Amino acid sequence: MRLILQLLEKYKKNESKCRGCNFCSKIIRCPSPNYCVGCKSCYLGCPYEAIEPELIKPSKTIKIIVDDVSYEIFEGITIKKALELIGFNVTRYPEKDALFAPCETGGCQSCSVLADGVIVPSCHTPVRQGMVIQTQLSENYVPRRIINGFSPHPVGGVGTPWHLKSKRGYIEVACFAAGCNFRCRTCQNFHVTYKSQTRPITPEDAALQLTAFRRRYQVNRMAISGGESTLNRPWLIRFFKKLSLLNPDKQARIHLDTNASILTSDYIDELVAAGMTDIGPDLKAVTLETFLKITCLTDKELAQKYLDTAWNCVKYIADHYYPEKIFMGVGLPYNEIFYPNEERRVEELSNWAERLCKIDPSIQVCILDYRPEFRSSLLKMSYPSPQEMKTVKSLLENVGLKCVTAQTREGHIGPK
Repeated sequence: MRLILQLLEKYKKNESKCRGCNFCSKIIRCPSPNYCVGCKSCYLGCPYEAIEPELIKPSKTIKIIVDDVSYEIFEGITIKKALELIGFNVTRYPEKDALFAPCETGGCQSCSVLADGVIVPSCHTPVRQGMVIQTQLSENYVPRRIINGFSPHPVGGVGTPWHLKSKRGYIEVACFAAGCNFRCRTCQNFHVTYKSQTRPITPEDAALQLTAFRRRYQVNRMAISGGESTLNRPWLIRFFKKLSLLNPDKQARIHLDTNASILTSDYIDELVAAGMTDIGPDLKAVTLETFLKITCLTDKELAQKYLDTAWNCVKYIADHYYPEKIFMGVGLPYNEIFYPNEERRVEELSNWAERLCKIDPSIQVCILDYRPEFRSSLLKMSYPSPQEMKTVKSLLENVGLKCVTAQTREGHIGPK
């Protein structure tokens, strides 16, 4: 037996900040309504930051078994926290022999373990007396994650060729994956990103649903976005394989929109082999300072890994798959609030464009007009005007990028 001693972080609502939006109950599922187990889903997902942490001194202990070893540990915590306390390597960037737990909200389910014979997300499941946990899942287990928002779309995403966006009607169908490893205050899909009320589904079920939508709306493009769609790698690979089987015609296009923060070369190779034909990596910044401001990450070392991986992803695809095998469009989020002053804004955007030019100046770029969405009441920012977006577009083109588009409130602006 090993007794782990540590103060535990719990979360409580600050009623003076609460706006009564019920996001914490309608979108977020509390895994332990009777007592807080510190999963922090409500803390991460509250649009008004009305949930606050507090340190609690634990009292009662329970016994659990992890990988056939018995431990004594304090009750009232998640499986993920218990594993951390007994010495397991739990990470937010994929590592060998580590439990990958990137979203911490129960959406992506990458951190799943076998607990009393049931596969559960460790970040969103309380430990209990006598629980038997196996951290290694069998090779033939069926991954699940929360998927929402199956729908047709008239403009597509970052990885959609720009010339399709001007067509009337729908041009693709899409679904959206819950869970994200970023904490962007400008998140424009936060109702899905922080969703944990919905039951997780298998990749095969998701592929069947998206294929049915394709047939209903008679389009060729099928996309997945998020949240962050790449967090659960086994799920995504099986999803693309099933989509390929269900859509064997040459017109079918399988499109991934992503922040690219964990897309290593081997992961990209596996996605291409599974059937991916289009990708839209979102290169949020070129400097760590701006990247931290956009993503609201606090761990600088982790953020640098994410940023480097995203840029390496674009270069790897450009060198090995683009444009013959994979269509790639790159996203650039923009709002003047991301930069401390005008000089730094121009410098950052110019450096971003120069770095992409060195990879390939012909790669399609879509400038995204980031606006106050998720935590709008906490952000002193305005919606970029169409003219402002045109100015940024011209700046990137003057550096040397040849295919720059811009998303504005009045529609998309195509290349020169």
